[in-house]
Amino acid sequence: MTIKKGYVDTRDGQVHYRYSGKGEGLPLVCFHQTASSSASYEKMMGLLEGPFPMFTLDTPGFGQSFSPPGQPTIAYYVTILLEALANLGVSRFHAFGHHTGGAIAAQMAADFPERVRSVMIEGPVWVSENVRKKKLDTIIDPLVLKEDGSHLMKVWDRVRRLDPDHPLEVCHRESIDTLLAGTRYHEAYIAVYTQDSYAVYERIRCPMLILCGRNDVLFPFFEEVREAHPKATFALLENCGTYAVDNCAEQIVEEVRAFLKGLGP
Repeated sequence: MTIKKGYVDTRDGQVHYRYSGKGEGLPLVCFHQTASSSASYEKMMGLLEGPFPMFTLDTPGFGQSFSPPGQPTIAYYVTILLEALANLGVSRFHAFGHHTGGAIAAQMAADFPERVRSVMIEGPVWVSENVRKKKLDTIIDPLVLKEDGSHLMKVWDRVRRLDPDHPLEVCHRESIDTLLAGTRYHEAYIAVYTQDSYAVYERIRCPMLILCGRNDVLFPFFEEVREAHPKATFALLENCGTYAVDNCAEQIVEEVRAFLKGLGP
Protein backbone atom coordinates (compact mmCIF):
# COMPACT_ATOMS: atom_id res chain seq x y z
CA MET A 1 0.00 0.00 0.00
CA THR A 2 1.36 3.36 -1.05
CA ILE A 3 0.21 6.56 0.59
CA LYS A 4 1.01 9.66 -1.41
CA LYS A 5 1.01 13.25 -0.21
CA GLY A 6 0.31 16.55 -1.86
CA TYR A 7 -0.88 20.13 -1.57
CA VAL A 8 -3.94 21.71 -3.13
CA ASP A 9 -4.68 25.42 -3.45
CA THR A 10 -7.64 27.13 -1.79
CA ARG A 11 -8.65 30.78 -1.50
CA ASP A 12 -6.71 31.26 1.76
CA GLY A 13 -3.76 28.93 1.31
CA GLN A 14 -2.65 25.39 0.59
CA VAL A 15 -4.24 22.33 2.17
CA HIS A 16 -2.02 19.31 2.72
CA TYR A 17 -3.49 15.87 2.12
CA ARG A 18 -2.74 12.18 1.91
CA TYR A 19 -4.34 9.85 -0.59
CA SER A 20 -4.29 6.19 -1.64
CA GLY A 21 -6.18 3.73 -3.79
CA LYS A 22 -7.30 3.71 -7.40
CA GLY A 23 -10.70 2.03 -7.12
CA GLU A 24 -13.71 3.17 -9.10
CA GLY A 25 -16.03 3.64 -6.15
CA LEU A 26 -16.92 6.97 -4.55
CA PRO A 27 -13.96 8.33 -2.58
CA LEU A 28 -13.85 8.10 1.19
CA VAL A 29 -12.66 11.38 2.69
CA CYS A 30 -11.49 11.53 6.32
CA PHE A 31 -11.23 14.49 8.69
CA HIS A 32 -9.13 14.34 11.85
CA GLN A 33 -9.58 15.32 15.49
CA THR A 34 -7.86 18.19 17.34
CA ALA A 35 -4.89 18.46 17.39
CA SER A 36 -4.04 15.60 15.05
CA SER A 37 -3.37 15.55 11.32
CA SER A 38 -4.09 13.32 8.36
CA ALA A 39 -1.26 11.07 9.60
CA SER A 40 -3.68 9.62 12.14
CA TYR A 41 -5.54 7.85 9.31
CA GLU A 42 -2.62 6.00 7.77
CA LYS A 43 -3.50 2.69 9.46
CA MET A 44 -7.11 2.88 8.30
CA MET A 45 -5.97 3.80 4.81
CA GLY A 46 -3.86 0.66 4.66
CA LEU A 47 -6.71 -1.55 5.86
CA LEU A 48 -9.31 -0.02 3.51
CA GLU A 49 -7.22 0.09 0.37
CA GLY A 50 -8.99 -1.44 -2.61
CA PRO A 51 -12.46 -0.56 -3.90
CA PHE A 52 -12.28 3.22 -3.67
CA PRO A 53 -9.75 6.05 -3.39
CA MET A 54 -9.18 7.60 0.03
CA PHE A 55 -8.27 11.17 0.89
CA THR A 56 -7.34 12.49 4.32
CA LEU A 57 -6.88 16.23 4.70
CA ASP A 58 -5.06 18.36 7.25
CA THR A 59 -7.61 20.82 8.63
CA PRO A 60 -6.45 24.44 8.26
CA GLY A 61 -4.21 25.24 11.20
CA PHE A 62 -3.02 21.63 11.60
CA GLY A 63 -0.50 19.31 10.04
CA GLN A 64 1.05 20.95 7.01
CA SER A 65 -1.98 23.02 5.98
CA PHE A 66 -2.07 26.81 6.11
CA SER A 67 -3.19 28.69 9.22
CA PRO A 68 -6.59 30.41 8.99
CA PRO A 69 -6.50 34.22 8.80
CA GLY A 70 -8.68 34.51 11.92
CA GLN A 71 -10.68 32.48 14.41
CA PRO A 72 -12.18 29.68 12.30
CA THR A 73 -15.65 28.22 12.56
CA ILE A 74 -16.77 24.76 11.54
CA ALA A 75 -18.50 26.39 8.58
CA TYR A 76 -15.17 27.94 7.57
CA TYR A 77 -13.40 24.57 7.76
CA VAL A 78 -16.18 23.06 5.62
CA THR A 79 -15.91 25.78 2.98
CA ILE A 80 -12.14 25.46 2.64
CA LEU A 81 -12.02 21.67 2.71
CA LEU A 82 -14.80 21.34 0.14
CA GLU A 83 -12.95 23.80 -2.07
CA ALA A 84 -9.80 21.72 -1.67
CA LEU A 85 -11.68 18.54 -2.61
CA ALA A 86 -13.27 20.20 -5.64
CA ASN A 87 -9.83 21.30 -6.80
CA LEU A 88 -8.70 17.68 -6.45
CA GLY A 89 -11.57 16.58 -8.67
CA VAL A 90 -13.59 15.06 -5.80
CA SER A 91 -17.19 16.20 -6.25
CA ARG A 92 -19.14 13.56 -4.30
CA PHE A 93 -17.83 11.32 -1.54
CA HIS A 94 -18.40 9.42 1.68
CA ALA A 95 -17.29 11.51 4.69
CA PHE A 96 -15.65 10.09 7.82
CA GLY A 97 -14.84 12.33 10.78
CA HIS A 98 -13.15 11.77 14.13
CA HIS A 99 -14.14 14.15 16.98
CA THR A 100 -13.58 17.66 15.51
CA GLY A 101 -13.49 15.96 12.12
CA GLY A 102 -16.92 14.53 12.93
CA ALA A 103 -18.28 18.02 13.54
CA ILE A 104 -16.86 19.03 10.15
CA ALA A 105 -18.28 15.96 8.38
CA ALA A 106 -21.71 16.47 9.96
CA GLN A 107 -21.83 20.11 8.84
CA MET A 108 -20.82 19.07 5.33
CA ALA A 109 -23.60 16.49 5.18
CA ALA A 110 -26.17 18.97 6.48
CA ASP A 111 -25.18 21.93 4.29
CA PHE A 112 -24.03 20.18 1.11
CA PRO A 113 -26.11 17.02 0.61
CA GLU A 114 -25.21 17.01 -3.09
CA ARG A 115 -21.56 16.46 -2.14
CA VAL A 116 -21.88 13.95 0.73
CA ARG A 117 -23.27 10.48 -0.04
CA SER A 118 -22.99 9.27 3.55
CA VAL A 119 -21.42 10.42 6.80
CA MET A 120 -19.55 8.38 9.41
CA ILE A 121 -18.64 9.94 12.74
CA GLU A 122 -16.32 8.43 15.34
CA GLY A 123 -16.84 10.21 18.65
CA PRO A 124 -19.78 12.56 18.06
CA VAL A 125 -19.99 16.04 19.53
CA TRP A 126 -23.73 16.46 20.10
CA VAL A 127 -24.42 18.89 22.93
CA SER A 128 -26.97 21.39 24.15
CA GLU A 129 -26.32 25.12 24.26
CA ASN A 130 -25.74 25.01 28.03
CA VAL A 131 -23.18 22.22 27.72
CA ARG A 132 -21.46 24.05 24.88
CA LYS A 133 -21.08 27.12 27.06
CA LYS A 134 -19.67 25.04 29.90
CA LYS A 135 -17.20 23.39 27.54
CA LEU A 136 -16.02 26.76 26.27
CA ASP A 137 -15.37 27.78 29.89
CA THR A 138 -13.42 24.64 30.80
CA ILE A 139 -11.82 22.99 27.75
CA ILE A 140 -10.10 26.02 26.23
CA ASP A 141 -6.51 25.92 27.46
CA PRO A 142 -4.23 27.74 24.99
CA LEU A 143 -0.65 26.61 24.59
CA VAL A 144 1.69 29.24 26.03
CA LEU A 145 5.36 29.02 25.10
CA LYS A 146 7.68 28.91 28.13
CA GLU A 147 11.40 29.67 28.27
CA ASP A 148 12.03 26.58 30.36
CA GLY A 149 10.27 24.37 27.81
CA SER A 150 7.60 23.29 30.29
CA HIS A 151 4.99 23.72 27.55
CA LEU A 152 6.50 20.69 25.84
CA MET A 153 5.74 18.46 28.82
CA LYS A 154 2.27 19.99 29.07
CA VAL A 155 1.54 18.83 25.53
CA TRP A 156 2.87 15.33 26.28
CA ASP A 157 0.77 15.10 29.44
CA ARG A 158 -2.33 16.21 27.52
CA VAL A 159 -1.91 13.47 24.94
CA ARG A 160 -1.24 10.79 27.55
CA ARG A 161 -4.20 11.91 29.67
CA LEU A 162 -6.64 11.58 26.78
CA ASP A 163 -5.78 7.90 26.30
CA PRO A 164 -3.39 6.35 28.84
CA ASP A 165 -3.11 3.14 26.80
CA HIS A 166 -1.94 4.96 23.69
CA PRO A 167 1.31 3.48 22.25
CA LEU A 168 4.27 5.74 22.92
CA GLU A 169 5.08 6.05 19.21
CA VAL A 170 1.65 7.50 18.52
CA CYS A 171 1.84 9.73 21.61
CA HIS A 172 5.04 11.12 20.12
CA ARG A 173 3.36 11.80 16.78
CA GLU A 174 0.32 13.38 18.40
CA SER A 175 2.49 15.60 20.58
CA ILE A 176 4.41 16.80 17.53
CA ASP A 177 1.13 17.52 15.71
CA THR A 178 -0.06 19.59 18.67
CA LEU A 179 3.20 21.53 18.75
CA LEU A 180 2.93 22.14 15.00
CA ALA A 181 -0.52 23.61 15.52
CA GLY A 182 1.08 25.75 18.22
CA THR A 183 -0.53 28.53 20.18
CA ARG A 184 -3.70 28.48 18.06
CA TYR A 185 -4.64 24.80 18.29
CA HIS A 186 -7.38 25.56 20.84
CA GLU A 187 -9.24 27.60 18.21
CA ALA A 188 -10.60 24.34 16.78
CA TYR A 189 -12.29 23.64 20.12
CA ILE A 190 -13.88 27.07 20.03
CA ALA A 191 -15.18 26.24 16.55
CA VAL A 192 -16.60 22.91 17.74
CA TYR A 193 -18.38 24.27 20.79
CA THR A 194 -19.89 27.25 19.02
CA GLN A 195 -21.45 24.94 16.42
CA ASP A 196 -25.15 24.21 17.03
CA SER A 197 -24.74 20.45 16.74
CA TYR A 198 -28.42 19.75 17.49
CA ALA A 199 -29.49 21.82 14.50
CA VAL A 200 -26.78 20.36 12.27
CA TYR A 201 -27.72 16.73 12.98
CA GLU A 202 -31.42 17.48 12.43
CA ARG A 203 -30.64 18.57 8.86
CA ILE A 204 -28.63 15.48 7.88
CA ARG A 205 -30.58 13.40 5.38
CA CYS A 206 -27.93 11.01 4.07
CA PRO A 207 -27.18 7.64 5.70
CA MET A 208 -25.26 8.09 8.95
CA LEU A 209 -22.99 5.79 10.95
CA ILE A 210 -22.06 6.85 14.49
CA LEU A 211 -19.22 5.03 16.24
CA CYS A 212 -17.61 5.57 19.62
CA GLY A 213 -15.20 3.83 21.96
CA ARG A 214 -16.55 3.02 25.40
CA ASN A 215 -13.50 4.74 26.91
CA ASP A 216 -13.70 7.77 24.62
CA VAL A 217 -14.01 11.15 26.33
CA LEU A 218 -17.03 11.77 24.07
CA PHE A 219 -18.82 8.53 24.99
CA PRO A 220 -21.58 10.31 26.97
CA PHE A 221 -22.54 12.20 23.81
CA PHE A 222 -22.72 8.92 21.88
CA GLU A 223 -25.44 7.63 24.20
CA GLU A 224 -27.42 10.85 23.82
CA VAL A 225 -27.25 11.04 20.04
CA ARG A 226 -28.28 7.37 19.80
CA GLU A 227 -31.49 8.19 21.66
CA ALA A 228 -32.16 11.30 19.59
CA HIS A 229 -31.44 9.77 16.16
CA PRO A 230 -32.48 6.09 16.29
CA LYS A 231 -32.64 5.78 12.48
CA ALA A 232 -28.86 6.13 12.19
CA THR A 233 -26.56 3.13 12.39
CA PHE A 234 -24.57 2.87 15.63
CA ALA A 235 -21.49 0.89 16.60
CA LEU A 236 -20.00 0.72 20.10
CA LEU A 237 -16.26 0.01 20.06
CA GLU A 238 -15.36 -1.97 23.16
CA ASN A 239 -11.97 -1.32 24.77
CA CYS A 240 -11.42 1.75 22.60
CA GLY A 241 -10.61 5.26 23.74
CA THR A 242 -10.08 8.72 22.37
CA TYR A 243 -7.47 7.73 19.75
CA ALA A 244 -9.66 5.04 18.24
CA VAL A 245 -8.69 5.63 14.60
CA ASP A 246 -5.20 4.47 15.54
CA ASN A 247 -5.76 1.96 18.30
CA CYS A 248 -8.99 0.41 17.02
CA ALA A 249 -8.54 0.82 13.28
CA GLU A 250 -9.45 -2.82 12.57
CA GLN A 251 -12.78 -2.55 14.37
CA ILE A 252 -13.62 0.76 12.72
CA VAL A 253 -12.76 -0.54 9.25
CA GLU A 254 -15.00 -3.57 9.79
CA GLU A 255 -17.92 -1.29 10.67
CA VAL A 256 -17.18 1.07 7.78
CA ARG A 257 -17.05 -1.79 5.27
CA ALA A 258 -20.38 -3.19 6.48
CA PHE A 259 -22.00 0.23 6.45
CA LEU A 260 -20.83 1.12 2.94
CA LYS A 261 -21.78 -2.32 1.61
CA GLY A 262 -25.29 -1.82 2.99
CA LEU A 263 -25.68 1.42 1.02
CA GLY A 264 -25.48 -0.37 -2.30
CA PRO A 265 -24.28 1.34 -5.51
